[in-house]
Amino acid sequence: MRIGIDIDDTLTDIKEELELAVLEYANKLGKQIKQDIMDLVDKNDGSIYQVKYGFNDEELKYFLKDIQESITQKAVPRDYANEAIRKLKNAGNEIYIITARDCEFHDDPYMLSKEWLDRNKIQYDKLIVNARDKAQICKNEKIDLFIDDKVSNCTDISKIGIKTIRIANDNNIYDSFITFKDWKSIYQYINEME
Repeated sequence: MRIGIDIDDTLTDIKEELELAVLEYANKLGKQIKQDIMDLVDKNDGSIYQVKYGFNDEELKYFLKDIQESITQKAVPRDYANEAIRKLKNAGNEIYIITARDCEFHDDPYMLSKEWLDRNKIQYDKLIVNARDKAQICKNEKIDLFIDDKVSNCTDISKIGIKTIRIANDNNIYDSFITFKDWKSIYQYINEME
């Protein structure tokens, strides 16, 4: 199989740290925080931060390039992620890392991602950055299975007929894809599929 995998909050688990950092930054700027954004779709472009925290473009760029990038660079892989990917690769699967990290908010998203993957010994066949429309990229790259943390990405990708797994720390259930909380469960599920 050709397996596509996101980085942030999929290979890593930085959601809580990011939420604390963005809240601290917004409070420092004196922003009014909107509590109810449940219906807002996360488009992989930072707009969710602009709506919830009222960031202007410069504030958003600073948060994503300086604060978020610092957190993502220090992040460690989730438990069992390295081992699961190594086993999947050794079984003959191709691993495509597909991330929304892009040139708008990062000086060099490819090197930023490559250095993190290499430093953490994550094996992969291809790295794709600037992936805001992950469904289209998965279709173009002929991905058979995709793993991501965002509900919107999982929904879009499953709609085009690609098997999708969401990794998350919640117990929410969705009809179009399966959710697991850890990489060991993901590996076992994929291993049983094959």
